[in-house]
Amino acid sequence: MTNPQIMNEENTQVLNLVQAMLGSITPNFRYVFLKCTPTGVLLHFLLEHENLEDREEIDEIVFEFEALQLQFIDVEVVVSVDKRALGDLNIPIPDRTVYGRKETV
Repeated sequence: MTNPQIMNEENTQVLNLVQAMLGSITPNFRYVFLKCTPTGVLLHFLLEHENLEDREEIDEIVFEFEALQLQFIDVEVVVSVDKRALGDLNIPIPDRTVYGRKETV
């Protein structure tokens, strides 16, 4: 059973990330995942192809996300670039999907 306080904190972080992403998601973003850790939050962005502008957007998202925190937390950021289907990727998928674009199978 999940601790309600932990779930509440995770839901708060999801809302913070959604707020930080407003207006920043481009068609190149495939997925955005979030995982709460004992010391902070892991944010994982999956892009379809490498793009400098999208990397800058991710930096902005992280900046906005950190600004929404009530106190300092450790924010770890992972960016993966891959065109393969999500199930074919060899990457650990964090707990919560915050954004996922519609993809054809």
